[in-house]
Amino acid sequence: MDHEIPLQPHEIIFLKGKSGMVGVAKFAHQGHIFMGTPDNEEIVLFMEPEDIIAVSALNSTSKSKEGIKSLIFLLREIGTPLVVLPSDHPTSRRLPLVASCGEKVRLDCNITPGTHPEQDILCACDDLSGVEISAIKGGLEIKGPLKEFNIEKFPGEIS
Repeated sequence: MDHEIPLQPHEIIFLKGKSGMVGVAKFAHQGHIFMGTPDNEEIVLFMEPEDIIAVSALNSTSKSKEGIKSLIFLLREIGTPLVVLPSDHPTSRRLPLVASCGEKVRLDCNITPGTHPEQDILCACDDLSGVEISAIKGGLEIKGPLKEFNIEKFPGEIS
């Protein structure tokens, strides 16, 4: 099922699953995000205002929502870089949040969290796996098995 959902720069949408959630916000300005890779490279992701930042909480605690908001704020407003771990890195099992940035993100439960430099795929809980989120002017297009979501105001400034 496809959904076109309006999303303003000062809003965040939360897609909810039984064992996790994903928060998505617009990048809301032109800029860039640096990404460090396991190959000791630094990649620059050039972002447009309509592009999205998606953050997946790999658990369903009461603090997950606040963590998602915080990571989006750090990426969008502070310029915190993304860090990609090697595929066999033991810390990937301990990541409570992972992020992806760009025009489109596909959620997948069958990947190792934090180990994919490709920014079109993001680890997510089982019941959100298969959902595809695309940036469109003034909102998002969401394809796949989306069951529950809500939109909230996003705290903080927009550059």
